[in-house]
Amino acid sequence: MKRRFLAGAMSAAMMLSGAMGQAVFAESETVDYSDQQTYPIVDEPLTLKIMFGIRDNDSLMDPSDMPVVQALEEKTGINLEWDVVKGSDWSTKLNLMFVSDDYPDIIIAPMCNVDDEEYGVTQGLLIPLEDKIAENMPNYTTRIVGEDADPTSGLVATDGHTYSIGYMVGQNINTNQHFFINQTWLDALGLETPTTLDELTEVLRAFKTQDPNGNGEADEVPLEMGFDTGFYGVRFILPMFGIPCDGYKWIYIDDDKNVQFTATQDGFRKCMEWLHQMYEEELVDAELISQDLNTIETKLKEGNVGFFMAWRLIAMGWDDGVANDAILWTPGEEMGAKLSKTIEMARGGAWLTITNEHVDESLKLLDAMMDTETQFSLYYGEKDATDGTGWTYNENGKIDTLNTGNTDVKNYLDCNTLFFGPGKYISSVFNMPVQRVEKTEYCQKYDEAGVIQKYSNDYLRLAPLTSEQLQSNALLETDINNAVVENMATFVTEGVTDESWEKFVNMFEGMGVSDYIQMYQDAIDTMELE
Repeated sequence: MKRRFLAGAMSAAMMLSGAMGQAVFAESETVDYSDQQTYPIVDEPLTLKIMFGIRDNDSLMDPSDMPVVQALEEKTGINLEWDVVKGSDWSTKLNLMFVSDDYPDIIIAPMCNVDDEEYGVTQGLLIPLEDKIAENMPNYTTRIVGEDADPTSGLVATDGHTYSIGYMVGQNINTNQHFFINQTWLDALGLETPTTLDELTEVLRAFKTQDPNGNGEADEVPLEMGFDTGFYGVRFILPMFGIPCDGYKWIYIDDDKNVQFTATQDGFRKCMEWLHQMYEEELVDAELISQDLNTIETKLKEGNVGFFMAWRLIAMGWDDGVANDAILWTPGEEMGAKLSKTIEMARGGAWLTITNEHVDESLKLLDAMMDTETQFSLYYGEKDATDGTGWTYNENGKIDTLNTGNTDVKNYLDCNTLFFGPGKYISSVFNMPVQRVEKTEYCQKYDEAGVIQKYSNDYLRLAPLTSEQLQSNALLETDINNAVVENMATFVTEGVTDESWEKFVNMFEGMGVSDYIQMYQDAIDTMELE
């Protein structure tokens, strides 16, 4: 049976109100989104252990000491023990946990990866939840049925079971990445905004040689980026060269619904050649190859940067840094840029392990985390906080965030918490904060410029592959990534020749990449993308 997917659904849903510049969702007039969980959840003392994955750049106080977590414990009657794991350690510690005899009851890790196919379908280490959700999670269920289409449909595994509870923050966006250029420096040098690659290159040269920051020193960083560093890495500069690469796979879907291998495209080679030029002319950060995400963000805070890629500008920790000077940069039409398209669907946010003896109570706890006030307190900080965190109700009874995003050590879980906010629910309870309006406006501008991919690579995650295929792919994708990253380093530092390029391309044939691509192509063909 074939499933039909609307490729333009998110673009059609994206609107801006002209008067306020405010992101708009279609509001639900019939669904009651009031809290529906009952308390306390337990009458007798109960302790649940949580393995909690967080982003590398997050500094959190011990969750047990957070007032918002303590309030959750008091409300539910459940004591929580937390094992906090940074993203860079996640894969190793998750695997070590699963080979030990000491499982947590619950895994909460929306910012990390838990493979439902591997740990659920294949190894049977996760509990199927689909038969338990409706009776134990009224908040979650109500928000699902309130949408026009089920945002959790992509969580169903190949065996038909659902092993995860969804995480979703509806924002009305169409891409994760954006390009930014230092407008203050352009103005200081009397330069126009570049629209072509050649013009951008000349601007970066001017940033290096003409002292745009005016301090008399040649200390400017024209192009700030890393190598394999998320939004700041090579994957997210490739779209300038017509390659809609994302942060997950080295394949993408082109405008003709064909699955393409990123690393052997002409645009990939052109990108490597340009980055080598940047490296040779010292126009890109000299620490390009070695620096990590945290180092890049520190430099963005310092603000001495000319051009970079990022999620957005506001409330990223750079409000007193590069955000003061940078503006959105849109590639000119002749560049043929294509940015990876994002579809707003739930991803896995929480799982129960097979040793959990309190499944109903655990699901009710997760649902309690979705009570509106609790959910926003866990995400932003306490209600009516006065320390630059938290949220409050406005005169219309909707939530306004007070969080400035500049707290060094957070007393709330931030985006690492279990949050489920599809578009219609969000519109009924929440005023989109300025940073989210900013993001939506950027997405709208890119949509109007025609630089967004037609068929989202997210469909690759929804492709109907078997558990065996997914396991095989996981191993191959690790090998592919290692090969691509290693050779990129060589291309950037030493350059690309016809001989080295041919050797690089041929290497993938010996790795079985053609069969890998065909596997995804066959799966995509069954999905009837429109």
